[in-house]
Amino acid sequence: MAEAFEQFLANFRWMGWNLFLAIIPCVLSFILFAKRSPKRLPHNPIWWLGLVVFILFLPNAPYIITDIIHFVDDSRSAEISDNGIIFILIPQYTVFILLGFQCYVLSAIKLIQYASGLKLIKNIVSLEIILNFICAIGVYWGRFNRLNSWDVISQPRRVIHDAIVNLANPNFFFGTILFFIVFTTLYYIFKWINLAIAFYWQNRHNQISI
Repeated sequence: MAEAFEQFLANFRWMGWNLFLAIIPCVLSFILFAKRSPKRLPHNPIWWLGLVVFILFLPNAPYIITDIIHFVDDSRSAEISDNGIIFILIPQYTVFILLGFQCYVLSAIKLIQYASGLKLIKNIVSLEIILNFICAIGVYWGRFNRLNSWDVISQPRRVIHDAIVNLANPNFFFGTILFFIVFTTLYYIFKWINLAIAFYWQNRHNQISI
């Protein structure tokens, strides 16, 4: 168990960083899309800058799911016992992945509510599918091309180069489709759970008010 606890502490460094990157778009969504029924898009350039940052960082939230590969490496360690894996590492990775993907779902829901309020979209499902697909591409770039959100600004040539090279790589299409299916499936599961919880608390609040 001691070895598992040491690995638990070692994981905090990179888990904390990746979770921080996932929280950024979530926080921005509550700031940028605070109005559920806006009358028009803001003219404030700071808002638009925030929107760009939101879009660039959004794939960091579902990206956390791919960090499961680190769990595979941890579980293969001969020094870590089965009890250490079951009672320490599995709970750690489970909480980490759930929090990261929850950030993604909340971010997407806030964006969709805002876009719906502006009547920019007629079909919510279409926007959800597009978001999941874009994030699937972004996650592939992050996991396999090792690109970061800020590389779009700091290394635009590399981003363009990798994007072109990926078009000739079958693994890019396979990986993107796989990520898209996983993200879309989990997204709707998380979304329904979130909406059910919100509905429950709203009804409870109304009952208390009465």
